[in-house]
Amino acid sequence: MLQCQRGLGRSNGTKPMQSAGLRGGIRLLRRAAPTGPARPAVAAAATTQQQQQPPQAGAPAAPQRAQAPPPAAAGGRAAAACRRFYDAYNVRDLAAINDLIADDISYHDLVYEEPHEGRAGVMAWLEKVRQYAPDDLKFVIEDLAGDDAAAGVKWHVECGEGVFFPFSRGCSFVRLDAEGKIVSVRDVVEPAMKPGDSTLQLLGTLTPLIRSLGPAADPSNLGPALNSAALWGVYAAYLGSVMFSTLPPGPPAWATPGPVLAEAFDESVNIFWINELLSNLHLSPIPVVPHHPVSEAIFNFVIAWSVMFVPVIWTDAAAKKISNKAAWCTAIAFTTNICFLPFLALRAAPEPPPPAGGPAPRPAPGGTQAVPGWGRFTGAACLALCALSVGWAFLGRPELGGGLAERADYLTTEFGSNRVFWAFFLDCGLFSVWQALMLSGAGAGYRFVPVLGMAAWLLKGGGGGGESGSIGSKSG
Repeated sequence: MLQCQRGLGRSNGTKPMQSAGLRGGIRLLRRAAPTGPARPAVAAAATTQQQQQPPQAGAPAAPQRAQAPPPAAAGGRAAAACRRFYDAYNVRDLAAINDLIADDISYHDLVYEEPHEGRAGVMAWLEKVRQYAPDDLKFVIEDLAGDDAAAGVKWHVECGEGVFFPFSRGCSFVRLDAEGKIVSVRDVVEPAMKPGDSTLQLLGTLTPLIRSLGPAADPSNLGPALNSAALWGVYAAYLGSVMFSTLPPGPPAWATPGPVLAEAFDESVNIFWINELLSNLHLSPIPVVPHHPVSEAIFNFVIAWSVMFVPVIWTDAAAKKISNKAAWCTAIAFTTNICFLPFLALRAAPEPPPPAGGPAPRPAPGGTQAVPGWGRFTGAACLALCALSVGWAFLGRPELGGGLAERADYLTTEFGSNRVFWAFFLDCGLFSVWQALMLSGAGAGYRFVPVLGMAAWLLKGGGGGGESGSIGSKSG
């Protein structure tokens, strides 16, 4: 409360309260407090009588100022919830904050592009704030008003012993749900740069453009639209480099030599060496045409990695707007980025508006969802196939591959002369990026360790619908 009074005194330019003003502020606090004990009538009468006595001769008259009620006098349960929230934050009591917020809270601090959604998301963010923000950095409420449904609060930040933190003034709007829990928060903080009247000129310049764009100018739609356009651009570059460009090694894909096409066909027929296994068991009438083990290994490695994406795509919230998901998964598994890139561009597009109108829903980030039961099996099987492919590249078909030196020489020769072979390595590089993108809500180990990270994420069943986390525990 002393910090709050210092903030108030500094914000309106007044001097510290004289003793009479302080007593008046205390009386207002006691009268406004809805839960405090009532003042005894004798004490109230004595105080009133003392105030009505004329000043003693020669004593300076106390300055007469209009005293605004302190923030604690603001009424309504929303205002009370605001004060409890900031009081809890100032002592880093995350358990108290957890009790104040709703399960479906949306907290949008406008220094972030997207809001923090859900109790788990907000608590994880506050835990991160607690890790980095010094303990003496505290919010000081300057003004607070509200009713039982919503409240607005004006604040600034102080550190140390009441030291005002530069560019820390801000305001927040808070709304409660029917149970009195905080369900919506928006924070707006003072900008460090103050362009002044130039913003008016910018407003006049941009308004015609915004008007012509219509709903597409909404940042919630503009960001996804730009991301989608960027992915379509990557797709055009991918097709251009693989299919038509003369810059990468070998002839363009449209001019692929017959033997290279035949090799790709034979490896497709013998995908994951299944046909070869069936032939050895006399269960397949399709003949097996063996090829160099390094070529077979890279082919099967890329396909196994692409199949790992299937359970992720199947449960991905951002992909719900894409129809025929089974067809997309099948195409991605066998054509890699030829179909994966268009899928990702559609996934990144703005969400369709809800039937009832209003803003489009924000899907949960990828990597936070649970995978279906078959997702664990897919992860284990594909990890085993990737490991088998690596071993096959070193040890498979010694009659064709030779020793390690011959295999290394084949690898470098084909990479520098075979466009299809080169494209498989390009697919691996892009898959590393797509893994980080599709698992954006998972831990860094799952996102940024190619193949192994995705396999581990699938084996643990995915994100389990979001991290619950214990209050006050360190987020992983």
